[in-house]
Amino acid sequence: MYDDDLTPLDDATSLEAVVDVAIGQFAEQGFQETRLESIARQSGMSKRMIHYHFGDKKGLYLRCLTEAARRIQPPAEELISDTLVPVEGVTQVVDAVYLTMIRHPESLRLLQHEGLNRVLNLTGVATLIPGTQVSLQLDKLLMQGQDMGAFRPGIGAEDIFFLISSLAFTRVINRDLMINLIDVDTCSEDNTDGLHRLAVDSVLALLTAHIPDSGHDSYLTADRLDEGSRSGLGIYDLGGHSDPLE
Repeated sequence: MYDDDLTPLDDATSLEAVVDVAIGQFAEQGFQETRLESIARQSGMSKRMIHYHFGDKKGLYLRCLTEAARRIQPPAEELISDTLVPVEGVTQVVDAVYLTMIRHPESLRLLQHEGLNRVLNLTGVATLIPGTQVSLQLDKLLMQGQDMGAFRPGIGAEDIFFLISSLAFTRVINRDLMINLIDVDTCSEDNTDGLHRLAVDSVLALLTAHIPDSGHDSYLTADRLDEGSRSGLGIYDLGGHSDPLE
């Protein structure tokens, strides 16, 4: 393939560069203020070729959202352990989820931006956890811990993921607010480590607290979509609507 100036391009590398630059700009400036010209200039791919590969600005934005969601999901190998101690297994999962998320602050900002502004007016959003290795591993560990009497009932994988992700997202999204309110920089090295410990301790405290059984399976009730839509890479359903170029 060739760009406008007839310079050969490596498809995979070029597209990855465009998405990487676009995630950063959409996350920092928002959808409306981000310009394809700027993404083209920084990524090295012409605006015409960006249109060719992604269709339009919202097509690129959608690709960035799905890539951002993929980036904050830890690799399966980081979740699996040989330990027979449920507490150790859960700790490993919390570590993997939290540390993966903090490695991609731009992905957290972008997903938060879409959640607040609903640029795409999405009609369906598949959950990030069910069907993934995180969910499967947590479900197994929770069952083991509850069978052994180490964990109390009434806690689901979704509860744990929500707790971890809330801390990870808040660390990035509310950094300026926390500095102004309580003079705490949540993104400093010490506080990043501290929030890591808070995530682990919060999950373990929740699992082992002496609280009466509520009779529920989880604090959250998941609205299950059809199996075909429960994928982290296909989390957004455009509902077939298309928008003009910027």
